[in-house]
Amino acid sequence: MYKNKYFIRIGLAVLLVGVFLALYIVQISRAPDPFPVNKIVTIPAGVGVSGAGDILAQSGVIRSSFAYKVYTVLIHDGEGIQAGQYLFDKPQSVVRVAYRTAYGMQGLTKIKVTIPEGSSSKDITAIVSGAIPAINKSDLLLSAKAQEGYLFPDTYFFYQNTTPAQVIKEMRANFDEQIKSILVTASLFSQKNKVTMKDIVTMASIVEKEATSTIDRQIIAGVLWKRFVDKYPLQVDPPFFYILGKDSSQITTKDLAIDSPYNLYKNKGLPPTPIDNPGLDALFATVSPTATKYWYYLSDKKGNMHYAVTYEQHLVNKAKWVD
Repeated sequence: MYKNKYFIRIGLAVLLVGVFLALYIVQISRAPDPFPVNKIVTIPAGVGVSGAGDILAQSGVIRSSFAYKVYTVLIHDGEGIQAGQYLFDKPQSVVRVAYRTAYGMQGLTKIKVTIPEGSSSKDITAIVSGAIPAINKSDLLLSAKAQEGYLFPDTYFFYQNTTPAQVIKEMRANFDEQIKSILVTASLFSQKNKVTMKDIVTMASIVEKEATSTIDRQIIAGVLWKRFVDKYPLQVDPPFFYILGKDSSQITTKDLAIDSPYNLYKNKGLPPTPIDNPGLDALFATVSPTATKYWYYLSDKKGNMHYAVTYEQHLVNKAKWVD
């Protein structure tokens, strides 16, 4: 009889411990209250499960780093977690948090951003910040300006919490990848004409703005390189848009006299930096120019190009197609 009572007491004690343990597990597994809604937590590479648990607990996303570690090991067979930035847009249990970090489910929305060919650093900043309002515009503009010409125009998918450095890094990496397709041609052109890659990109940024078809771009590139080699002013309008925000129809006589290294009516050679970020077609046309007898060109109101050998012929074209 006494033994029966003893085993009953032991059984009740174990049951109570089990109940309390279950309640404890349930409690520490629940989402914290209050929960930091829309919190973005960064899990650095190499921190491991223990480090990630501590970071998540300190951020208020989970109640117990210990419970997180246990669940992570059970969920992912002890293979650890995925580094990255995680968005917690609503309360989640530690089990859910462990599952997400174990399999790299960051919860961040990717936003489609299209950068047109010929976009300048200002244009890129306006487009990206319009799509991702939280991004630091001043930092992005500063970084983009430093890489002017080398940010490849393309369609990108950026996370909603992307940084200016990440935007610039991805766009520059895309440029480096895309340029490979014309690198042999560019290298041969560079060696033959004794120009640098910076010269090529800068010239391409002008060619990008001067025409839209490959044929016209190659002809214009031939004209401009000929002027460049002969130390003749390029006399092109696109740099004025870069420094003044004015297109050809808005440029005044006063503008043509402005004291700026970007004024290619007053200064010979190329501007100090590219004036936009050219696409692959403009880059290709720049290193594969068409040799012609032309020295002058202009575009009419419909975008058609008209070429001339002499300045007198150029004036006739201007009177006929522009004035």
